[in-house]
Amino acid sequence: MIKLCREVWIEVNLDAVKKNLRAIRRHIPHKSKIMAVVKANGYGHGSIEVARHALEHGASELAVASVEEGIVLRKAGITAPILVLGFTSLSCVKKSTAWNITLSAFQVDWMKEANEILEKEASANRLAIHINADTGMGRLGVRTKEELLEVVKALKASKFLRWTGIFTHFSTADEPDTTLTKLQHEKFISFLSFLKKQGIELPTVHMCNTAAAIAFPEFSADMISLGIGLYGLYPSAYIKQLNLVKLEPALSLKARIAYVKTMRTEPRTVSYGATYVAEPNEVIATLPIGYADGYSRALSNRGFVLHRGKRVPVAGRVTMDMIMVSLGENGEGKQGEEVVIYGKQMGAEISVDEVAEMLNTINYEIVSTLSRRIPRFYIRDG
Repeated sequence: MIKLCREVWIEVNLDAVKKNLRAIRRHIPHKSKIMAVVKANGYGHGSIEVARHALEHGASELAVASVEEGIVLRKAGITAPILVLGFTSLSCVKKSTAWNITLSAFQVDWMKEANEILEKEASANRLAIHINADTGMGRLGVRTKEELLEVVKALKASKFLRWTGIFTHFSTADEPDTTLTKLQHEKFISFLSFLKKQGIELPTVHMCNTAAAIAFPEFSADMISLGIGLYGLYPSAYIKQLNLVKLEPALSLKARIAYVKTMRTEPRTVSYGATYVAEPNEVIATLPIGYADGYSRALSNRGFVLHRGKRVPVAGRVTMDMIMVSLGENGEGKQGEEVVIYGKQMGAEISVDEVAEMLNTINYEIVSTLSRRIPRFYIRDG
């Protein structure tokens, strides 16, 4: 690892990414392809490196949230199909076509205007489209068979758009109550059957996210979207408790102690607001990570890090660029010592799931909000 001026970093174990991909591959039907979801900078892990590794080890396509995220991958030399899962404005139609990025769409007017834009450009390439069907997510997509048929007709009539996929998204596949998931599946299948009865040949069909792929592998269809599971995290405690697929977290967050002081003199207050008052001779270490790095301010006086394999508490408020931790009364610590913020050290662990539970949120948020200013280092063949 290179020497850092500000000693905080993320380690991403690409071997774990490979293991997770292969574990899911064994669990779903052989005919189903895997689309690796690398939006939000690969859920904080680094989109380019994860995408390359996933494609090397079984994924055949990629998914992102925006055209801009797709262009990042194209500029890195990645040529695999890339699907934008979110809404894309018409102003980006030409850009998407130029970079060979597939868009999801669901509105007739959008299709017609997109076609006109490319016709005016005399585009040499056709823009690939996946139709989004809303079967219960309530976010984006066609909601009725009639809407769907009109969208398909508009798409098939277009000279500059080509229909390459149709998908839906499960909203509760990570929960014990499977009622809505089964209802969504039934509705989506009825959409597909309706199109078939119209004599329409279907393109690639996909509906499973990580949770659905684990809990309902029989729903895998032509392709699944592997997001959080690719990174070794479970969509929920329920999915983990099913014990159907073993995943290994790929990310660790680490830092080196910037400064160590013994609080011998008054005042012994620590950080903004003086919410923490150290005991006499309590040892406080300063770490170069803060809320601008994605370490939540809500962990003030609540969070822990690992030092010499033991948990030590965050002392005082998390600041923008630094936190302080208590090494205890007459504790020991040295400048430059490694601490683990998320991950394992000497048999101890602070998991992303634990931090998410403490903050009343989900593991997705904890990793995807890690700032780009933290350097990432990649471990493979370890």
